Amino acid sequence: MKNLLLAVLLLFQVGVLSAQHCCVNDSVIREIQFPLTERDTETVFYYFNEEWICGAVPDMIEPDSILKIEIKNDEYDNRAVFITVSLETLSQLKSKVDETYRNLFVNYDPQCEFPGGNGKLKEWIEANIRVPEGYKGTERVVAQFKVQPDGSVTDAKILRPSKNEAANAEALRLVNALPKFRVKYFTPKKAPLCYAMPIVFKEPGLIYIR
Repeated sequence: MKNLLLAVLLLFQVGVLSAQHCCVNDSVIREIQFPLTERDTETVFYYFNEEWICGAVPDMIEPDSILKIEIKNDEYDNRAVFITVSLETLSQLKSKVDETYRNLFVNYDPQCEFPGGNGKLKEWIEANIRVPEGYKGTERVVAQFKVQPDGSVTDAKILRPSKNEAANAEALRLVNALPKFRVKYFTPKKAPLCYAMPIVFKEPGLIYIR
């Protein structure tokens, strides 16, 4: 059983902490700020006797107390590790989790970013923006969009419009052309994340000082 457990834990990258349930209100606009690699987005969810317990990981129990291990999808379609233990071990695990996290505050909000970070997002916008012909002056158009659990961008709309309709149309085109974001969830239940993105329009040759 110990060998089986070690194999499973290596396969699923032991040491990733599960976290508490949180309700993601997709009306909240968040700042894109977390640096993530593709590997960082991988989160393992562990279930004990079919129950997901905030903060519970296999390291908290003795390998010999494991009766069965399965790898299957949970109700949220996450590939997860399901561990069967005795009721006594389950009770001890819950007590240990409570004792470990009782006086700690940990932020388990989802993390999300454009591949490579904010700097790469700025570079992408500058490389792909098409300033409308004859555009004069400089301004910031703010677009809003949702990032789905798989990283895809949906539901683009203008939050702070320009008087120039061509600029608004270009801002929407840019958002809809965004590549997939990298998203990391710390809870099994996943929901779309809502973001606002400023897009600076300036006439050709004009120097813009933020």
